[in-house]
Amino acid sequence: MSFDVAKRLLFDAWIGTFNNNAAECQRWVNNRKLSQHEIRLEVGLNTINNRFVFGVTPNQFNSSNITFPTENRLMLQDSLIVSEYGLFVAQTTGSTDTAFTLETYGNPNIFAAADAAALNSTFYSNGYFTTKVNNDVVIPYRGLFNHWYKPQTQQTAPLGPGSPQDQLRGAEDGFITQEPNLLLIGSKNYIPEIVLPSSLASASSNIRAILIYKGVLAQNSTVVN
Repeated sequence: MSFDVAKRLLFDAWIGTFNNNAAECQRWVNNRKLSQHEIRLEVGLNTINNRFVFGVTPNQFNSSNITFPTENRLMLQDSLIVSEYGLFVAQTTGSTDTAFTLETYGNPNIFAAADAAALNSTFYSNGYFTTKVNNDVVIPYRGLFNHWYKPQTQQTAPLGPGSPQDQLRGAEDGFITQEPNLLLIGSKNYIPEIVLPSSLASASSNIRAILIYKGVLAQNSTVVN
């Protein structure tokens, strides 16, 4: 069903370029290579700003002005029909770190105590996510609390006997549905942004927010000027 929805969204988005010729547009849609896919976007958090922008394509900048090695951005010539997305936080060792874990809450065994408190309160409990495309607001407000997940089985001390790692299902926890589906087109200017009511009271160096979009990828579906 997700593939049928993706085809319909592609058809609706491009029918105008075929002078409303439905048969030609449908033939073009049917010839696209569709596959399950996800893109991963990252941005550093700090105590100075209260707005954090993700870069969607390789030529866009995030608020950190860094493309992290663990990102997987959308290629300019492709489109992604998003059916769900997740927002996570992580404590990394630096901009080149590739060995960190994704967290769905401020775990005090991962983050400093003050940082964990700020993530659980200002970030997850009171922040929100918004998205613009070419200055058109397509997601006005979705609370970050939708992504907050504190598992029943939690790490209570450094990993070892009697202190297991947090229970976490990577395919589900931290993700929410995107309805109606969001169409990300590589040639357009998308601005996904986290907005907090105030700056974080505490944020150690190299804390990141991670945005993962899941959906159907349509390769070579847009014209890059």
